[in-house]
Amino acid sequence: MLKYLYQKEVFREIPTEVSLGISISGCKIHCNDCNQKELWEDKGTPLTIECVERLLQTHKGVTCLLLLGGEHDVDYLTFIFQHFHNRIKTAWYCGLDKIPNGHLGIVSYLDYLKLGHYDNKLGGLTSPTTNQQLYKIEHRGDGTYWENNITFLLQSK
Repeated sequence: MLKYLYQKEVFREIPTEVSLGISISGCKIHCNDCNQKELWEDKGTPLTIECVERLLQTHKGVTCLLLLGGEHDVDYLTFIFQHFHNRIKTAWYCGLDKIPNGHLGIVSYLDYLKLGHYDNKLGGLTSPTTNQQLYKIEHRGDGTYWENNITFLLQSK
Protein backbone atom coordinates (compact mmCIF):
# COMPACT_ATOMS: atom_id res chain seq x y z
CA MET A 1 0.00 0.00 0.00
CA LEU A 2 1.33 3.42 -0.94
CA LYS A 3 1.21 6.29 1.54
CA TYR A 4 1.40 10.02 1.04
CA LEU A 5 2.60 12.94 3.13
CA TYR A 6 1.47 16.01 1.19
CA GLN A 7 -1.32 17.01 -1.13
CA LYS A 8 -1.99 20.42 -2.61
CA GLU A 9 -3.15 22.15 -5.74
CA VAL A 10 -0.21 22.90 -8.01
CA PHE A 11 -0.15 25.03 -11.14
CA ARG A 12 3.31 24.71 -12.67
CA GLU A 13 4.07 20.98 -12.77
CA ILE A 14 1.72 20.14 -15.66
CA PRO A 15 1.35 22.98 -18.18
CA THR A 16 -2.24 24.19 -18.75
CA GLU A 17 -3.56 22.02 -15.89
CA VAL A 18 -4.61 22.72 -12.33
CA SER A 19 -3.28 19.59 -10.67
CA LEU A 20 -3.87 17.92 -7.35
CA GLY A 21 -0.30 16.98 -6.50
CA ILE A 22 0.05 14.07 -4.06
CA SER A 23 3.57 13.38 -2.74
CA ILE A 24 4.06 9.68 -2.07
CA SER A 25 6.38 8.53 0.70
CA GLY A 26 8.68 5.51 0.80
CA CYS A 27 10.97 6.71 -2.00
CA LYS A 28 13.81 4.28 -2.68
CA ILE A 29 15.62 6.40 -5.29
CA HIS A 30 17.36 8.77 -2.82
CA CYS A 31 18.60 11.34 -5.33
CA ASN A 32 21.65 13.35 -4.29
CA ASP A 33 20.61 16.82 -3.11
CA CYS A 34 17.00 15.70 -2.63
CA ASN A 35 15.00 18.53 -1.06
CA GLN A 36 12.28 16.23 0.31
CA LYS A 37 14.18 13.57 2.21
CA GLU A 38 11.19 13.14 4.53
CA LEU A 39 9.58 11.28 1.60
CA TRP A 40 12.26 8.57 1.90
CA GLU A 41 10.49 7.15 4.95
CA ASP A 42 7.45 4.89 4.55
CA LYS A 43 5.02 7.02 6.55
CA GLY A 44 1.85 9.01 6.10
CA THR A 45 -1.75 8.40 5.08
CA PRO A 46 -2.61 5.27 3.04
CA LEU A 47 -3.38 6.20 -0.56
CA THR A 48 -6.62 4.34 -1.25
CA ILE A 49 -9.18 4.90 -4.00
CA GLU A 50 -11.54 6.29 -1.36
CA CYS A 51 -8.86 8.66 -0.10
CA VAL A 52 -8.18 10.01 -3.60
CA GLU A 53 -11.95 10.38 -4.16
CA ARG A 54 -12.20 12.51 -0.99
CA LEU A 55 -9.20 14.62 -1.97
CA LEU A 56 -10.65 15.29 -5.42
CA GLN A 57 -13.99 16.29 -3.87
CA THR A 58 -12.18 18.67 -1.51
CA HIS A 59 -10.16 20.24 -4.32
CA LYS A 60 -12.92 21.25 -6.73
CA GLY A 61 -11.69 22.66 -10.01
CA VAL A 62 -8.58 20.53 -10.43
CA THR A 63 -8.17 19.15 -13.93
CA CYS A 64 -5.40 16.64 -13.31
CA LEU A 65 -4.48 14.03 -10.70
CA LEU A 66 -0.69 14.17 -10.27
CA LEU A 67 1.08 11.50 -8.23
CA LEU A 68 4.67 12.30 -7.34
CA GLY A 69 6.74 9.20 -6.66
CA GLY A 70 5.55 5.70 -5.84
CA GLU A 71 8.13 3.94 -8.01
CA HIS A 72 8.41 1.19 -5.39
CA ASP A 73 4.87 -0.04 -6.20
CA VAL A 74 4.13 0.58 -9.88
CA ASP A 75 1.38 -2.08 -9.84
CA TYR A 76 -0.58 -0.12 -7.22
CA LEU A 77 0.03 3.16 -9.06
CA THR A 78 -1.36 1.53 -12.20
CA PHE A 79 -4.44 0.47 -10.23
CA ILE A 80 -4.99 4.05 -9.01
CA PHE A 81 -4.48 5.60 -12.45
CA GLN A 82 -6.69 2.99 -14.11
CA HIS A 83 -9.52 3.89 -11.72
CA PHE A 84 -9.34 7.64 -12.38
CA HIS A 85 -8.08 7.88 -15.98
CA ASN A 86 -11.44 8.34 -17.70
CA ARG A 87 -12.68 10.84 -15.09
CA ILE A 88 -9.78 13.29 -14.80
CA LYS A 89 -6.44 13.76 -16.52
CA THR A 90 -3.68 11.75 -14.87
CA ALA A 91 0.02 12.43 -14.44
CA TRP A 92 2.96 10.66 -12.83
CA TYR A 93 6.22 12.28 -11.80
CA CYS A 94 8.52 9.26 -11.88
CA GLY A 95 12.04 9.63 -10.50
CA LEU A 96 13.33 6.71 -12.54
CA ASP A 97 15.04 7.24 -15.88
CA LYS A 98 12.68 4.76 -17.51
CA ILE A 99 9.60 2.78 -16.54
CA PRO A 100 10.62 -0.63 -15.16
CA ASN A 101 10.31 -3.62 -17.48
CA GLY A 102 6.96 -5.32 -17.11
CA HIS A 103 5.22 -2.10 -16.06
CA LEU A 104 4.84 -0.21 -19.34
CA GLY A 105 1.07 -0.76 -19.12
CA ILE A 106 0.85 2.17 -16.70
CA VAL A 107 1.24 4.52 -19.68
CA SER A 108 -2.20 3.40 -20.92
CA TYR A 109 -3.70 5.25 -17.98
CA LEU A 110 -1.60 8.42 -18.08
CA ASP A 111 -2.03 11.73 -19.83
CA TYR A 112 1.36 13.05 -18.66
CA LEU A 113 4.59 11.38 -17.57
CA LYS A 114 7.78 12.87 -16.12
CA LEU A 115 10.84 10.62 -16.24
CA GLY A 116 14.27 11.14 -14.75
CA HIS A 117 16.08 11.26 -11.44
CA TYR A 118 17.00 14.64 -10.00
CA ASP A 119 20.57 15.70 -10.73
CA ASN A 120 21.50 18.97 -9.04
CA LYS A 121 24.24 19.66 -11.61
CA LEU A 122 21.75 19.41 -14.48
CA GLY A 123 18.82 21.04 -12.70
CA GLY A 124 15.13 20.17 -12.64
CA LEU A 125 12.54 20.43 -15.39
CA THR A 126 12.87 24.21 -15.63
CA SER A 127 16.58 23.98 -16.49
CA PRO A 128 17.63 23.82 -20.16
CA THR A 129 20.31 21.24 -19.19
CA THR A 130 17.98 18.90 -17.28
CA ASN A 131 18.07 15.14 -17.71
CA GLN A 132 14.38 15.00 -16.73
CA GLN A 133 11.70 14.96 -19.41
CA LEU A 134 7.96 15.68 -19.31
CA TYR A 135 5.79 13.93 -21.87
CA LYS A 136 2.18 14.46 -22.88
CA ILE A 137 0.75 11.05 -23.72
CA GLU A 138 -1.53 11.25 -26.73
CA HIS A 139 -3.71 8.14 -26.92
CA ARG A 140 -4.75 7.11 -30.42
CA GLY A 141 -7.85 5.14 -29.40
CA ASP A 142 -6.53 1.79 -30.62
CA GLY A 143 -4.34 1.05 -27.60
CA THR A 144 -1.33 2.84 -29.03
CA TYR A 145 -0.03 6.22 -27.96
CA TRP A 146 2.46 8.92 -28.80
CA GLU A 147 4.81 10.46 -26.23
CA ASN A 148 5.09 14.17 -27.03
CA ASN A 149 8.01 15.79 -25.15
CA ILE A 150 6.70 19.05 -23.62
CA THR A 151 9.60 19.78 -21.25
CA PHE A 152 10.29 23.02 -23.11
CA LEU A 153 6.96 24.43 -21.84
CA LEU A 154 8.39 24.54 -18.32
CA GLN A 155 11.63 26.25 -19.29
CA SER A 156 12.14 30.00 -19.41
CA LYS A 157 13.07 31.42 -22.75
